Amino acid sequence: LVDDDGQSGFYSACEYGRNEIVQIMLDDPRVDLMLSNRWNWSPLMIAAYEGKTEIMKRILCASAWRKIDVIQESTKYNWGIKSGSNAIGMAKRESNNEIVDIMEEYTTN
Repeated sequence: LVDDDGQSGFYSACEYGRNEIVQIMLDDPRVDLMLSNRWNWSPLMIAAYEGKTEIMKRILCASAWRKIDVIQESTKYNWGIKSGSNAIGMAKRESNNEIVDIMEEYTTN
């Protein structure tokens, strides 16, 4: 289910820092980690933009056991074309340096 802007419950939980809800949804393999809204913002991007460090860690951990590289996939599917950025770019623009470090570490492992 998504709202009129294409935002899923998972996206909203990431945006508003609902750690427990995010974890419950991450534990459900039916939840699409890659689903972006009508502006091509993904849950990963909104978490990076909003500085939701714990949620970023949870998404990256879940994507690893699901064998999905959310950072690579976001580039592959050109997330951020309409908004002009990607998850790492959003974190850098908002000076969320801890999130930048987490994502850069994730991409090198």
